[in-house]
Amino acid sequence: MMKEEEHTEAFESHKKTIFSWALEINGLENSQRIIGLHASRGIIELLSNYLHKNKLVKPGFQLNHRWFKSNKINDKLPEFSNKEEIISSLIKLENLCEKLSYGKKKPIEEIEAAIKLFNELEEKINDLK
Repeated sequence: MMKEEEHTEAFESHKKTIFSWALEINGLENSQRIIGLHASRGIIELLSNYLHKNKLVKPGFQLNHRWFKSNKINDKLPEFSNKEEIISSLIKLENLCEKLSYGKKKPIEEIEAAIKLFNELEEKINDLK
């Protein structure tokens, strides 16, 4: 069972992998899979932290990034501010990240779209009260 601070540490680790290693060292065009693997998982950690910190889920509750492939996830999550918009963006991010993680090289615009969604979701989740 992860504690709030462990979700925060996991999020920061995913974020650092994306922005420090993938973008600064390896370069955007060479980091499709790294970004695909870390972007959705990182945001899920941030959302998990929010849900646990605000006691919206039980202490042992674990989110799985794979759940965010369709709107069925709405049934598994409690109500919270801006839920519909956040879940919709998370579904887009998860599906985009899956495409980036597996298969052939994708256009750079798709990699940039994943980074943009990551940043937007981070801001929206951090703004939740």
